[in-house]
Amino acid sequence: MSTSAKLVLADGTIYAGTTYAATGSAYGQLVFDTTMTGYQHSLTDPANTETITVFTFPHVGNVGVNAADAASDTYWPNGVVVRDPARIRSNWQSERALDEVLTESNVVGIAGVDTRALTRHIAMLGQINAGIFAGDAASDSDEHLVAKVRDWNKPDTAQLLQQVTTTTAHVVEADDAKATVALVDLGVRRATIDQLVQRGNSVHVFPATTSAEELTAAGVDGVVLSSGPGDPSDVTGQIELAKALLESKTPMLGIGLGHQIIARALGYETYRMDQAQRGPNQPVYDTTTGQTAMTTQNHEYAVDAQVGTSVSPAGYGDVIVTQYSLNDHSVEALQTVELPVVAVQYYPENSAVEGDEPHPVFDHFATLIATGK
Repeated sequence: MSTSAKLVLADGTIYAGTTYAATGSAYGQLVFDTTMTGYQHSLTDPANTETITVFTFPHVGNVGVNAADAASDTYWPNGVVVRDPARIRSNWQSERALDEVLTESNVVGIAGVDTRALTRHIAMLGQINAGIFAGDAASDSDEHLVAKVRDWNKPDTAQLLQQVTTTTAHVVEADDAKATVALVDLGVRRATIDQLVQRGNSVHVFPATTSAEELTAAGVDGVVLSSGPGDPSDVTGQIELAKALLESKTPMLGIGLGHQIIARALGYETYRMDQAQRGPNQPVYDTTTGQTAMTTQNHEYAVDAQVGTSVSPAGYGDVIVTQYSLNDHSVEALQTVELPVVAVQYYPENSAVEGDEPHPVFDHFATLIATGK
């Protein structure tokens, strides 16, 4: 039987609801996700670590969950906020109920919240911390709960990467491999590795703290800096790694956080967005083709650069910003002219330009490896 729960924001706003999934207390950065059917992808995305995720779509859990659709092995948010949790699950791929796996993963939830009104409130406030107090934890005074939320601080980027990265290097082999790719795991999603392997790359997955010397010793043909959580200005070690790879003219692909790291290595600044972009319906315009793609994104920082061609502030030749967001005109993709480097802010494995060309970013990277340009 459901008991009371409270969602408490750092600005003092409190939403009442009922318990959903695990009970207890959970703190995190309050983010909203516009996912309609792919809630499992969002919940298992490492970029959502240390968040409380609000689903704007009112009905959540109706298709259950399954192992094949998970982006990783872990459900990352500390808490979830839903309006109307499904009473039953109905899908031929369903293996377990969403609330069951969230409870097992100790993700604290609250249901019965008007999530669209909450989303408007978040959009007005910008990025803000919050807490969910479910069950006995909700019995404390409102003043004390607000104070607890205000006292919570998000872990720094080094701590976030330590949570999400692999602890040991390992290899995912490709049948009849054509090349060897190093993937620096900053919070990688399975689909990224799958797309690389499908193109004939044996993928050597390395921890986030891997050095350029270790990658050189592995004798790889290209390097991928994966997506992940955190502030790109904090990851100085990874920025130095990207600079070393630029100097050695190593083919390189950056996704999400990896895109931001490459941009900083090229000399561009990054900034925290007024409102993060999270969800599978983010429109991106490509200036080279004149086409718009609907993309999946999950980030709160963006690259500060102008659309078009500019000279790398760090002296790596011309850089072209080829794609931008139609929502806020933030940078979505860049590539270097003189070096074999491409980087995208969105998740290319979940974005399509045309039905017969579902993953052009990975195809581009394969060409960079094959030709060096």
